[in-house]
Amino acid sequence: MAMKENVYRLYPNLGYWLMLFIPLVFTGFYFTYFTKLDFSPTMIHAHFILMGIWMGMMIIQPLLIRYRQVRLHRSLGRLSYFLVPVLILVTYWVLKNGYATQITSLESDLAQGIAPYTEAEGRIVIAAYHALAFTYIFWLIVFYGLAIAFRKQSSIHARFMIAAALTFMGPTLDRTLFFWFGLETLGFGIPVETLAFVINDLIILILLLQDLRKGKKSWPLLIALGLYLTVQIGYFTLTKTPAWEQFVNFILN
Repeated sequence: MAMKENVYRLYPNLGYWLMLFIPLVFTGFYFTYFTKLDFSPTMIHAHFILMGIWMGMMIIQPLLIRYRQVRLHRSLGRLSYFLVPVLILVTYWVLKNGYATQITSLESDLAQGIAPYTEAEGRIVIAAYHALAFTYIFWLIVFYGLAIAFRKQSSIHARFMIAAALTFMGPTLDRTLFFWFGLETLGFGIPVETLAFVINDLIILILLLQDLRKGKKSWPLLIALGLYLTVQIGYFTLTKTPAWEQFVNFILN
């Protein structure tokens, strides 16, 4: 039977580890955001600011637990009840606007006879392009929701929050590898986003094995690993299909 855990010693260095995302944000978004500040729409700025606040909260919250500032941790956590839904809504707007722009461009190219695809093929390509964003947003919504649902059970809450925090990996690491090193694949046709997937899986697996070895609550991380792997399989097998295109069109059109 798993013994009750000391929340102060559960993941004492988590906040410091999460600080590694800060340089990844700078490198990942340097070319697509920081060098284009004067030209970015207001909603893009709003999205970046909200995401920055959310990342800051994810770093600060475990540090508050480490230094036994539980009351402040809980007060700050309540702000996320507003922040995360707004972040999701703004992210949805960004995706919807980007999707509409790409569809309009496709239709224009088709009308001029310069499109490299048929309309059906082009729509599938555009939908597949948005699949990665859908993937990480889905994980964030699910794991944040589970963390909040179990907010009164600290050990479970912390594990689901780790799974939620790992959603920063793809948007930062993928962009860093692509824009700074020109990598679209890792070799042998393996998409570059696979590296972030594997890193996240390994982190959760290592923490899961530690829980199993120490007889701690292992089911939250087991769920996290299962959901990460299931969605990753779907990402590689379903997102270039007409069914996925129809789903994306329904959500974003």
